[in-house]
Amino acid sequence: MNKIRAFLRGNVLTLLCVSLLIGASVLAWRLLATPLDPYMHAEYAIMKGEPTYKDIIGFRAGRMDWQEYDYPAPPPMPAGTTTVYLSWRVPLSARFFNEHILFATTNQDAYVYVDDELVYMHGDWSQLTDSRGRAFHYVHLDQSLAGKRLTIMLHSGYPNWLGSIDYFMIGSSRLFLRNLGLADAIYISSLSVAVALIVFLIMDLAWRGSHARRRRMQLYLIGYLATFILWTTGSSSFFSRMYGMANFWWELHLVTLYLMPIFCAKITQEIVSPRYIARVKTTMSVFAALFVTATITEITGLDGYMNMLFLFYPLLLVGCLLLIYTLARSSWAHHPGCRYGTFAMTAIVIFGGIDALHWEYHQLSVMLSTTVFSIYAAIPFIFYTIREQMLADASLARQNEELARELEISQNEAQRDFLTGAYNRHQLGNGFATFSALSYKRGFKFSFAIFDVDHFKTVNDTKGHLAGDQILRQIADTIHARIDRRHLFIRYGGDEFVLLALHYDLAAMVAFCDHLRSILEQSLDGVTLSFGVSTWHGKKDRLRALIDRADRALYISKEKGRNVVSAENEEGAA
Repeated sequence: MNKIRAFLRGNVLTLLCVSLLIGASVLAWRLLATPLDPYMHAEYAIMKGEPTYKDIIGFRAGRMDWQEYDYPAPPPMPAGTTTVYLSWRVPLSARFFNEHILFATTNQDAYVYVDDELVYMHGDWSQLTDSRGRAFHYVHLDQSLAGKRLTIMLHSGYPNWLGSIDYFMIGSSRLFLRNLGLADAIYISSLSVAVALIVFLIMDLAWRGSHARRRRMQLYLIGYLATFILWTTGSSSFFSRMYGMANFWWELHLVTLYLMPIFCAKITQEIVSPRYIARVKTTMSVFAALFVTATITEITGLDGYMNMLFLFYPLLLVGCLLLIYTLARSSWAHHPGCRYGTFAMTAIVIFGGIDALHWEYHQLSVMLSTTVFSIYAAIPFIFYTIREQMLADASLARQNEELARELEISQNEAQRDFLTGAYNRHQLGNGFATFSALSYKRGFKFSFAIFDVDHFKTVNDTKGHLAGDQILRQIADTIHARIDRRHLFIRYGGDEFVLLALHYDLAAMVAFCDHLRSILEQSLDGVTLSFGVSTWHGKKDRLRALIDRADRALYISKEKGRNVVSAENEEGAA
């Protein structure tokens, strides 16, 4: 009960929006619904065997064994039926103006008769085909239907679709255009919302999505929205009516239908409690295996996408209910995204279930796919995800600023070398501890360099100790001018210096030291320096080991002739 109350409190606006959306969808269905004359009773008849050319052109309604059935559900048919006749007797009292017939079929050949006259055909005259895809049939009549029998012959090799028709209307072309335009507008608006969300996610990913976990989440959301867009284009009548290729749009609809639950499972995996991840992965594996199996059977010519729908929908229901369970059982306090995920997944199950009952099981009569409405339930989840990422970024920025201030204070409070202004060697241990802690907690890298003046004793002997001190101060001034708070610069002893650099891997540190070496060579009037570089190897690495690796690298630099930078990975330094 506490979770339910928390859910209601946290989703007041979302629930209000969805309530309005459901109200709008119900209104849309009522507007789209154009009931036939109540005195037009639906009848059906079944043909045994495959119809021939003679059966098509020689149709006689009086020879058929007509039986009543409950339209719009398909009539009951024995197994193996491939052809069915749907028929209505239009009463003399019926008033139709500018008489046209509109209906939609899926994966069926269609032939329309007024009394015994063939007035429309969708299929091959001489050879019946198993049509694929969703087709809209617009039939203009030059005669009145009053007092006549209207018959639609349907043929299909797919028994789950045989006898199912949608958008069945009799009336004016103006009425048809209005209803189809309204249905298309619902699809296009949902599609537009999905496109806008993808653009929003891509922009957010480009600006701030550097973290690996964030990238994964963004990409899964984009993948889901992309498949939703493709599914919507395949489900809507708009694109097939505009561009034809009904088979292509139908195949697109089927492929993306199998893909969408996979992305739903991947998104769920990113937000649920760790103890439920194994269950989510199992569910995702089932969805993926079903998609692969359907694809293979489709490629081999066995119509896998369509023939496996009888298995897909039950597994989809069970899988989605399991995802909802993991989302609902995860602690919303520690995994707050689950609250919005539960809401979005529940909407998908409800709307997808309505579609399954209509398309696969023919238990409901709807004028359009209801799954398009699920995109609106995903909006709160996507916006919450972006909001949480923004808050996490802000928090991390504040923490980095605090850590930087602490590091700066720590550095300023440390004792410095009186000659060069660099930190003295006593600060090396504290600096290493600070850098290693930051690197371990935040996943940063840092590196270490030790360097000294080549032949410094000779410099002191020939130019004097005051000149030697001036060279050391000049070295320190040059380095201080080129480092920031990410660096810790230490005079280690005599002419020997140490430099720690946060956010530097080994290659970056070598490049930076070589840059310093080049500048110092030019400014010191022939005095050169040699460098040895090492990098932190993780939590188990110690300061002594870091210094030893850099010392060996410095020794390699001396062997090379001095005035060079060597790294710990060079031969002889490891």
